Amino acid sequence: MKRFFLCVILVLGLVMMTSCSKEELILTADAIDADTILAKKNGEIQAATVEGFDKNYYNLNELNEFVTAEIDAYNLSSGGANVTLNELQRKGEDVVMIISYTGMKHYAEFNKVIGAYFNGGKSDIAMDLPDTLINVKNGSGENTSELLQNENLRFLVIDEPSNVLVDGKVQFISDNLDVSNNTIQGVSEGRKVIVFKP
Repeated sequence: MKRFFLCVILVLGLVMMTSCSKEELILTADAIDADTILAKKNGEIQAATVEGFDKNYYNLNELNEFVTAEIDAYNLSSGGANVTLNELQRKGEDVVMIISYTGMKHYAEFNKVIGAYFNGGKSDIAMDLPDTLINVKNGSGENTSELLQNENLRFLVIDEPSNVLVDGKVQFISDNLDVSNNTIQGVSEGRKVIVFKP
């Protein structure tokens, strides 16, 4: 009888633990109205692109074929399924395309942009970062080289004007960004740095 109650308690505990787990963040065409990048905890990048699609000669099927061919060619050259088309949908006068990448390396190579996504604790960063980053809690400037030593932080660096979501809590940003409800508004040009705690 004791074993039965112990098993019931263990099963209830497991059910409660799994039901309380945080939902996975994903981008969907229905929820997107501007270019957006999502940095996931596991290192994956998901990017949504929103473009005007208001000419009568635009064809969604042709666009889908073109994008699929580009992705297939990249995956063939990169040696794996590193880029995946998640959604391509017309939304009013726009088209929303959502693509997933197995990591920032493939996002940057596929889109021919500069970007980085890495854990803290590194000292050999091969790109220029601002000397100070802004603490989102109090607005103070923090020394970037000191933040880079913190292994509990993740760093996302992009050069494109795009909104950014991260799978964690934003801690520090470069001075060309604004944060609201853990969403980074990044429509400005130039290098953008987001530091977050997963």
